[in-house]
Amino acid sequence: MQLLITRVPCRKRTKLNVAGELARLSSLLCIHHKTFFFLFLKCFTSAACVPVLVQKPAQLAWHHVLKLGHGYVLTALSMSGLKMSGHKVFVTSFSSCLRPYHAEQVKEQPLDGGWQEGPIQPVCPQASVHLSSLLELRYEDKRPVLTKESKILSYVGTITQVLNAQAGLYELDNKVCLCLAYQQALYFARGLRPGARVELRDIHLLQKPLSSFHSIVLGACLHSTVLLKDFSRLSTFHQPVASSGNLYLELLFRYNLSLPLYLWVVSLIEMLEQRFSSFFGRRQLLLFSKHQSPGIAEKFLVPLLDAVVPSENQARNIYSEILGEIHECPLHQYQPLEPPCQAPALSLLCSMAEQKSLETFCPSQLLSPLDAQHMNTQELNCRLAWSYNTFSAESFQPRMVLLGVLRVSSKSSSLQLQDHSSVLPCVICRRDGSPFADTALIGSLLQVETYQLVVEMFVQSDFPSWEQLLNLEHVREKKTSLYVQFYFEDAQILSHPKPLTGERPASRGSPCLGRKNHGNPKVELDSPDAKVPKLEGTEAGTSSKEYCARDPGSTSRASCVSRLFLVTQKEGLMPRNYMPSGEGHEEKQELQPSFQATAMWMGKPRLWANPREIRSLPELEQTTDHMEGSETQQRVLLLFMGKSSRWFPVLHPNGLYQIVVPHCTDLGVFKQLCLPPVPERVLDQSCCPSCLPVPDTWHLQHETWISCLAYPQLVPESVLLSMGQRVSSIPDLFNPRFTGSLVSFCGEIVERASCIPIKYERQSASSNTQGHKESLLPSDYNVKLSVIAAPGSSFVLNVYITTTFLKHLRGLLPGAKILFQNLERKISRFHNVYCIYVASSCIRIIALPVPGVLLPLSPKGPASSPQLVLLSSLLLQPCSLSHAQVFCHLSHVLALSLHWICSLCCSIFREDPGGRWNR
Repeated sequence: MQLLITRVPCRKRTKLNVAGELARLSSLLCIHHKTFFFLFLKCFTSAACVPVLVQKPAQLAWHHVLKLGHGYVLTALSMSGLKMSGHKVFVTSFSSCLRPYHAEQVKEQPLDGGWQEGPIQPVCPQASVHLSSLLELRYEDKRPVLTKESKILSYVGTITQVLNAQAGLYELDNKVCLCLAYQQALYFARGLRPGARVELRDIHLLQKPLSSFHSIVLGACLHSTVLLKDFSRLSTFHQPVASSGNLYLELLFRYNLSLPLYLWVVSLIEMLEQRFSSFFGRRQLLLFSKHQSPGIAEKFLVPLLDAVVPSENQARNIYSEILGEIHECPLHQYQPLEPPCQAPALSLLCSMAEQKSLETFCPSQLLSPLDAQHMNTQELNCRLAWSYNTFSAESFQPRMVLLGVLRVSSKSSSLQLQDHSSVLPCVICRRDGSPFADTALIGSLLQVETYQLVVEMFVQSDFPSWEQLLNLEHVREKKTSLYVQFYFEDAQILSHPKPLTGERPASRGSPCLGRKNHGNPKVELDSPDAKVPKLEGTEAGTSSKEYCARDPGSTSRASCVSRLFLVTQKEGLMPRNYMPSGEGHEEKQELQPSFQATAMWMGKPRLWANPREIRSLPELEQTTDHMEGSETQQRVLLLFMGKSSRWFPVLHPNGLYQIVVPHCTDLGVFKQLCLPPVPERVLDQSCCPSCLPVPDTWHLQHETWISCLAYPQLVPESVLLSMGQRVSSIPDLFNPRFTGSLVSFCGEIVERASCIPIKYERQSASSNTQGHKESLLPSDYNVKLSVIAAPGSSFVLNVYITTTFLKHLRGLLPGAKILFQNLERKISRFHNVYCIYVASSCIRIIALPVPGVLLPLSPKGPASSPQLVLLSSLLLQPCSLSHAQVFCHLSHVLALSLHWICSLCCSIFREDPGGRWNR
């Protein structure tokens, strides 16, 4: 190989002077805190070129004055080999100089065998493809291509937008995305602002690498050169790029991501920042440190990348990427990526599910033809008034991952998942059948991949007959209600409420504090110092003067009073006419959602200087002899109304809870508020001498269950006996000898349908007006649930629920296993046993429906039609069939009732005492 080289003698070794035309210039790089760059000189007599490593600090300024195509002479160079790749390069020394090339000043000499590597072929500028022609390219082959090769070109453009400075994404000329993540942005990328003009050499062009991103992406590898041609003239702020603790670059280099995967990771991180930065802060979301616990984004992305990125993915060789004879880099080949999963905002998720339900709504598929043809107009439209659809993560493309901050709503008195866009009510169960009561998880970020997104549809229609079910013009109004249900074991906690209070110190003399399980997280209190999770409808630092006599001389605003209590019974949530204490009686008092619970105080009130000092269960370390003597005085009726009704979904019988009064030092606060705002007969029925209305600013925290106590004898025996509520079986309820009026039972729902009571009662009283204001069903509709004890059981119990209670009851779907508590047992005049949901009733979901299982009495499809049997088989085996249909002749009519129905509004005419007919 012939090069323009002049040998220069030196004391230690021979130095070389190299001359040539500048063919390529790399960007500035920094490895191990050393900054350097490569330049490539092309020989004048051939197309070969050699790399020169410029690494001395005083010589880094050459990078800004070198111009492609110009001739230069580099003096006092030495030849060296790179240990990492084995390539031979020329290296500058402290005495090296850069001079313009003059032909009369150099002498061409042959290079000895010290240069063993072959010449490196640069990317020829003449072979670069113009971008304007690439924008008009179409796929030459329509067959699907798994792997594509990127095109290399040169481009000059203006930065119009900084898409993500930390991720190295910029927009050029309002149409092209530039990715600089595979290079190093030195000096915090100060010049890369909107309005700056850049020149890109040997840049990679990728077409549609990610389906949800720009169609054209330019990616710069270490072989590429990025030059700043003109500074921005716009008054734009500089967004400094951090190289240390940068989560984008950390994941890029850890997994050696391809550009499509990297763009997908960037979109997920931006989604997390947009949805949850207002809850946890940007630092906690994007936190990355090898010596600290990972941040939220890293916890979410690492399992996804472990499943997507192949384990045999090789590490990136930066020296071969720059000096290799055959250019190979992460941008050389790529596979267009369809995102493996998505996690959009809750508002977008709800709109997608609602749109899917509306598009697939078909009234003719909700009823079987055999049932529909025998229904009158009123019954037909009533059966169509309610339907539902369930969606799983795989129902969406790509797969939908559910993310949300767990909250307790004071408006709907339900658990919710929340982000910056919307809220989504949720039903959380446990696989062992125990209720969900972890108040310490309120405010945590949950990730759920196995769930059931339920869309309930409420329709008002006027179909004249079943033959017109395909005509959707008879559908007058459609409303939807969305919520999600999942098992707590399927949820991953990405972030606990911040800051955590930590483990509470164990009291001396008790190894287990009366509890078996020590791993339950602890709750926080809503005060400036205690930092409890923020609840909807409450304000941090709210004054509690009306609920507590604060000590004027107290030096700590975080002092609080707590008391332990045991829940023995809970009633359902419904609008009640309770009036808070201290308010005057108004003529028109609106009903407010409320519920009441019977509880037992398990100790005396305790004063704490700080909520973090609240010990687990100090009351249970003492003997209970004094509690037995004052058992009557220890019972209390807790009344939750207004915003305090938010504790309804986490308050359950058999649970031990702490009730905490923040900013309080008065131990008598519980006695001061025990004023009976409810009639005395209610207190007599509940065996409670007093009633305590729970203020909005008080907090509850779940401690444990009675079954988890290591020393159950610490609880009075009479209390345990009174809580031993008998759960009857469904066959027992059909027994004629059964005498109970309020019953509790467990069963599986096999059918849910809307119906109208046979005895029509017009809602003339205003007591139920408030309950029907926000109801999605008409006020005269009831819901009938067909419940069986176990699959294949011949006993089917009907449960009727009015629209007053439906607003707060979620999860009553076919296939769900429900625990019904305190329902009223009724016997019809035909000796049929059924139950109705009353004010003292309550339900709890034990198991969610199994997806894909067809129920024998499902309201959809042909499975809802009972099988056709003969009368002879029905008489011989009366207990083997729960529902059947027969064809027969009518011989005798035992009873008959006729009603006049209005053809316009389908209302039943009634004769009043005056002999007039009214609707």
